[in-house]
Amino acid sequence: MKTKDRILSVSLELFNRDGVAQVSTLIIATEMGISPGNLYYHFRGKDEIIATLVNELQNSLTTISNEYASQVKDFDDYWPFMHTVMALFTHYRFLFRNLDSLNGQNPQIKRKIRSLILKLRHLCNDMLKHLVELGKLKCDEQSLPLLADNLLLVSLNWLNYQTLLDDHYTESDLARSGVLRLISMVEPYLTENAKSPFFTHQDLVEELVT
Repeated sequence: MKTKDRILSVSLELFNRDGVAQVSTLIIATEMGISPGNLYYHFRGKDEIIATLVNELQNSLTTISNEYASQVKDFDDYWPFMHTVMALFTHYRFLFRNLDSLNGQNPQIKRKIRSLILKLRHLCNDMLKHLVELGKLKCDEQSLPLLADNLLLVSLNWLNYQTLLDDHYTESDLARSGVLRLISMVEPYLTENAKSPFFTHQDLVEELVT
């Protein structure tokens, strides 16, 4: 792996584990066993590393969004797709756990985060509209944007809540927990013929209260 890629990989691991505020470029360089000068040869500082990681996430999300139409053709395809999205969130969880501080510290990062949130909002709206078209969701035009925004709010903030309850979750467990929370919000709007093949109502109750 190239040094630049290693810097991003190690930085992501440290940000996820310890939080952005607790990780400096010196800590990153020490963790890698390289000199600070070597790190600064590739990145001008921590902000540039963060901006690059946000770019990575945004590019991955763009790819997922572009694949949505081909991967999600029926109701049964929704839950695997949602798991893919939430797995991406957990992989870059430092961003969502430090959203407020990152949004205020650097204009470039702020613009990137805003662009990311708008893309996620658009994806939420598209998914819900598609469910309505499939006859699986009963939601009027006025309520649909509010439901989409609520789903996005939970998506952006559930990691903080979940890791406060238990910080020993694996990435897979975190992604599943996130999907379950989103399903629990959509479930009251589902039509009678819309049942998840992966989660029953009892699954939701049991897993969300443990």
